[in-house]
Amino acid sequence: MKRERTRVVTLVGGMMAMSLAYPAAATEPATVAEQIADLETRYSQTFVTGDVGTAGHILADAFIGFGSDGKVTDKAGMLAEVRSEPHQTSSRITSVTVRVHGDTAVARGTEDDTSPGTEVTAHRMWLDTWKRTATGWEMVASAEIATGR
Repeated sequence: MKRERTRVVTLVGGMMAMSLAYPAAATEPATVAEQIADLETRYSQTFVTGDVGTAGHILADAFIGFGSDGKVTDKAGMLAEVRSEPHQTSSRITSVTVRVHGDTAVARGTEDDTSPGTEVTAHRMWLDTWKRTATGWEMVASAEIATGR
């Protein structure tokens, strides 16, 4: 029987802890998990900076998302949201766990966002699906829920 190797990278508050289900000589899955975690952070920041170019590079052309407001959107809709004013004043990923399955990865995380003109921080949980393409990793699907924490 062939054992599958699974690696999970969890980032909490900027600190990284690595947990390996089976020790392995190959380091690619951990590297991939770190890449996905970095892409999650970069994507989150596009809602603060309005950087449509970065968001456009991260999102797959066939992206589909489900927001905490119940709205289903595509890549064009997400880029419009990134572009819209006013931008969030802050966005901070508080945890992310990435599981890599070959050319697919699933990231689950939590995030705190603050909108302009308010002291209220919104807490969200999300689940993103990533696919490796010839040009790199792209987010193909996303679902989020608002949490009261």
